[in-house]
Amino acid sequence: MFCVYCGTKNPDEASICLFCGQRVHNFQTQTEAVVTQTPPAEDTAKVPVYQESEPDARTGGTIAIQKYSVATFNKQKPAPWYAAFQRHPVAVLATAALVVVGLLATISLWRWTANRAARSHRIENLLKDTAELQAKSAGFTKRIQELRSGPALSMMDYHDQCLGLEPLLNDASSTTEKGEVLVDQAIPEFQDDPKIFPVLNDMKKALDLDKRLQTDVKQETLLVKTLMHLEPNEQTEFFAMSIKPLQDEEKQLASEEQQTLAQIQNEGRQLPSNLSRSLLSQ
Repeated sequence: MFCVYCGTKNPDEASICLFCGQRVHNFQTQTEAVVTQTPPAEDTAKVPVYQESEPDARTGGTIAIQKYSVATFNKQKPAPWYAAFQRHPVAVLATAALVVVGLLATISLWRWTANRAARSHRIENLLKDTAELQAKSAGFTKRIQELRSGPALSMMDYHDQCLGLEPLLNDASSTTEKGEVLVDQAIPEFQDDPKIFPVLNDMKKALDLDKRLQTDVKQETLLVKTLMHLEPNEQTEFFAMSIKPLQDEEKQLASEEQQTLAQIQNEGRQLPSNLSRSLLSQ
């Protein structure tokens, strides 16, 4: 008897294949089946019909039938979104487009808000730093005005006064240059802002006035050194012709600066509260 699974020949009385271990059926050999199923002589004209013999009771052979669930033959149900798309394609596409547009709008709004906050913080620090430098620079101008409005001094006292201004003049010049650098960096960025741009322009103007006044004071300090080498009768003439015009120009520059600072104060009050505090706190 041959195993129907692996083809191994097994004893006739075997119920399990000696090679593969599968249960075997007691089928007749091909030769036995032909002999057994050979029709009688009188029925030679009939077509032979081969029938499978019943398995021997000793083999206890069984045939397993695989069962399939009816659900496996049913068509798989489509996803809900696909079913909705089949029923209402236009509505589904429109909804998807709205979701995408809403997402992009949310991202754009978030970026705009972040950039606006960063820009506001930057201009707040800029105005605070520039206003501080402007206040220091204007303090030197105020000091010059106080000295010039005092009582008349002798040439020697005037000389000592000018020499005492040299350290203050160097500090004021450095402060003014730093302020100009900050303002020059900020003006291109905020030239489209109708409130901040005028403030920056006026601050630049005030710093320029300070710089011109400091230049006059520096020149005056150099001239006063020459003054002390002249004869007394020559000192008066030299002072009137060389130094007095510089002092008059210094007064004019200081007056213009005061007007510009007042204008900056008025413009600063129109800014948002955080920027106004940064500008007016100095």
